[in-house]
Amino acid sequence: MSPSLATVSSLLEAARGRLHILAGRGLGWHLHSSTTALPILAVLYAYWLPRGRVEGVDRRVILSKGHASLGFYALLEEMGLLERGSVERLFARPGSPLQAHPEAGRTPLTLVSNGSLGQALSVSNGLVIGSRLKGRRVEVAVVLGDGELDEGQVWEAAATAAAMRLWEVVAIVDRNRVQHTGETEAIKPKEPLEDRWRSFGWEAVTVEGRVEEIARALDSRAGDRPTAIIVEAVDA
Repeated sequence: MSPSLATVSSLLEAARGRLHILAGRGLGWHLHSSTTALPILAVLYAYWLPRGRVEGVDRRVILSKGHASLGFYALLEEMGLLERGSVERLFARPGSPLQAHPEAGRTPLTLVSNGSLGQALSVSNGLVIGSRLKGRRVEVAVVLGDGELDEGQVWEAAATAAAMRLWEVVAIVDRNRVQHTGETEAIKPKEPLEDRWRSFGWEAVTVEGRVEEIARALDSRAGDRPTAIIVEAVDA
């Protein structure tokens, strides 16, 4: 059975509550980034991936902006993939599977270790190309921060995906307009961001950071080009 958006919304609210509790207990690592990424992650892990399994489509998700780990871990707890209370006990501890940036092979639902920004879109290209060579179809969604778009490798990967018509790749930009040292538009302006993606040969759409809009954008992908979904952060 395909997951309902009402179920995803309930999961999102629970994860938001859990993140609030973590913050109240002194865990504030990149809190704003986790807060704005949560709707994207909830839709991808609780709707897009399960829906793909129902439809017989092999899908993968890569969290490129791994500094949103607290939100990711809060979601994993609410999904039953982490023991309740494990974040308080294990976050960023030596030898822990719950590091400040999720680690592949140690953290649930973590396909690629992250920390160095800008690399995951290249990885997604490789996964799709490798699958094509094996005669298989794999779709990959990559969650990028908008500050991460300062990295040149993102745009090299974007050019490659367009040139090779990797329609199976979808880049989801968490457009919260804040990066590590300040506001994105004051540091390196990103706008007009849709036009920038289109100039690289991508389909591009901007939506509000609500479950229904993110899911609709994912379901509406069409054509033979990769898609960028720019998710504008909204108040919870």
